[in-house]
Amino acid sequence: MNKLVLATALVATLILAACGSSAPVPSPSPVPSAVPSQGAVSPSPVPSPSSSPSVEPTATPVATPAPTPKPTPKPTPVAFSRAERHLIDGIMRGESDCSPVRGDALPGAAIAGIDCDLVASPAARMGFYLFKNDDDLLDVYMARVSVENLIVDSGACVPGEGEGAYIPAGEEFSPDRHACYVNDQGFGNYRATLPGVHVYMGLLGRTKDMRSLEDWAWLGNEDVPGGPTLWQQDHLYK
Repeated sequence: MNKLVLATALVATLILAACGSSAPVPSPSPVPSAVPSQGAVSPSPVPSPSSSPSVEPTATPVATPAPTPKPTPKPTPVAFSRAERHLIDGIMRGESDCSPVRGDALPGAAIAGIDCDLVASPAARMGFYLFKNDDDLLDVYMARVSVENLIVDSGACVPGEGEGAYIPAGEEFSPDRHACYVNDQGFGNYRATLPGVHVYMGLLGRTKDMRSLEDWAWLGNEDVPGGPTLWQQDHLYK
């Protein structure tokens, strides 16, 4: 046999033997996933832009204008009757805030009355009441004298509580009368009749000083014996 052929055959035999005896190469084993430690928090998946919840735009609040305050209505002026206006027109001084006296608040048979608040005077309030005649006027005046337990013709205001005529009428009962007393609340009062014009007047003081009320009611009087000058009219109410 040719030597070259034998050598070639031997080499081929060795190669085949080597290939048949070689062990197959194992595939690499997959690396196990790391076991998360206890208490570990898996990261939340980042949502894709398409899965993000839509956020509605916040509406801009519209300021509601404050309501325009309504002006406080002015009180309706008191509508005085003709008789009440007659009484107001006769006040000579001290008129301030007067209001009508009506209905059951009128004394006796009075047909009209007014009541006034005063400032800067010894009297805090004053009232005037109109009657149809002097008899009705005297009935109301004498009823007040009786309620206050005043002694008729005892002398008014000086030296203290009392009642009397400021224009004497001899043996007749004079209709021109006045009285002073302190009421249950400790305030001085002065009451007087104005016959002829059928008006009865009263003053309520700020203190128990009755004399100051009489002096103020007679302010400026120059007649003898004279009378109160706080209310005067030159005509009767008709």
